[in-house]
Amino acid sequence: MAMPLARCATRARTSSMRVSLPQRDATRIARVHARSPMRFESRRHHQNIVPAASADDVVREMYAAINVRDVERALKCVDDDIVYEDFNFPEKFVGKAAVRKLFEESCSGIPDEMDFVIDRATTNGPEDTSVGMTWHVELLGEPFPNARGASFYEISKESGKLIYARDVVESPAKLGEASFSIIRVVAPLVKKQIAARQAKQGGINVPAKSDEKLTADIVARGGESEASNALTSAAFWLAGAAYWYVLLLSPSDNPIPGDPAYAIKPETLQEVIASSTDFFFVLPVLNKFGINVLGDAPYVHPVSLGVFNFAETFIFMLLPLLLMDKRGRDLPTTKMWSIGMFLTNAVLLPYMAIRAATPVESWDPALNTDAEGSSESRLGKKGLMSKAFGLAGLGIGALSVYWTLFEDPSVGGFAERAEYFNTLMHTDRVSVAFVVDIALVCIWQAYFMNKLDKEAGALAYIPYWGLCIWLLL
Repeated sequence: MAMPLARCATRARTSSMRVSLPQRDATRIARVHARSPMRFESRRHHQNIVPAASADDVVREMYAAINVRDVERALKCVDDDIVYEDFNFPEKFVGKAAVRKLFEESCSGIPDEMDFVIDRATTNGPEDTSVGMTWHVELLGEPFPNARGASFYEISKESGKLIYARDVVESPAKLGEASFSIIRVVAPLVKKQIAARQAKQGGINVPAKSDEKLTADIVARGGESEASNALTSAAFWLAGAAYWYVLLLSPSDNPIPGDPAYAIKPETLQEVIASSTDFFFVLPVLNKFGINVLGDAPYVHPVSLGVFNFAETFIFMLLPLLLMDKRGRDLPTTKMWSIGMFLTNAVLLPYMAIRAATPVESWDPALNTDAEGSSESRLGKKGLMSKAFGLAGLGIGALSVYWTLFEDPSVGGFAERAEYFNTLMHTDRVSVAFVVDIALVCIWQAYFMNKLDKEAGALAYIPYWGLCIWLLL
């Protein structure tokens, strides 16, 4: 139950500090189905119930108590020696005191309208000491996004109270087939670690081919190769974790301004949706020419919309480079880039980590001349796609600059727009994230251009516009 509680605590408080828990911790609590379609008793009228012998009854009673924010009543269902595992936390919650603290901190920030609903439960009778449950969270009676899960509970035969629990929560990232590619990349690294540990302990040693041996084998076959780089991969994973925490999950205004993703304000969310609707300025430009067949473009401050589309177009232009990169040839590059168009470097940094850990076994463009696909993916060189992306980047980039500086004179001149941008940097985390994304993509541009073209020269270090020109040449 620790996790269902914590996921609802968007602004949990203790007596001395405010606690803002991660998004996945902010969505799991409230109401539980009884075995019949009826809900538990209303929030205002309830009685303290002694936990029943069945694990199913104990867990349902515990959540019924949490539904009315009655921590003491919920703790009557918990054994003093409870061990609670939740895969969203690095450590177990051991002992009733640890669970009490979690309950108290979580319940102080739980919205009254958020309900925990049990979908199914595995139980064979009133004397069962364990139960598995699937559940979801509702807000105002509607299912809450990315808020499903499965839990296992066990009660003590001596006390009849909860002695062990484990929660598995739905991941907000739906990687699909990309998850298999990640496993394929990570498994050899884990295998090496296991083999080394077993050898050190005198156990079974699983031989692992070194990067040097792999490279030698590839060269002997006449192919061009690159070994994996575990250290670089680890650095990218750490950078990705820092990006996720600082820009998406860290508490409000700490360490950067604005609210985390799990506590985003309605007006901020509305602006994000509006900016996405005005993606690449398609609707606003059509409306300017009196074309409303696709509807009216929602209004977004021109500075916000200009920065948004500039950042998105910069990431958009990375695709030809990623496809020409031989190290990413065996990765789901296009899929991860597609997700990156929405989640930006929250996906691109993990992609770079996976890429660094992937050895290149062979790369002979001459064998791919008759294959289907773009020149970028088949031959590792610029083709029609590069020119199209470069032209699109040039046009949308110029439009982004115009929109930021001149569109809608009613918002003021350069001074007013600069002041608005400065305010965004001190209040709006989404805008800060886009500026960080632009800075990171500048690094990706320089790295890939130099790697793909030794003669790229100064173009690699001219942010955005250098990439546009290079793609067109």
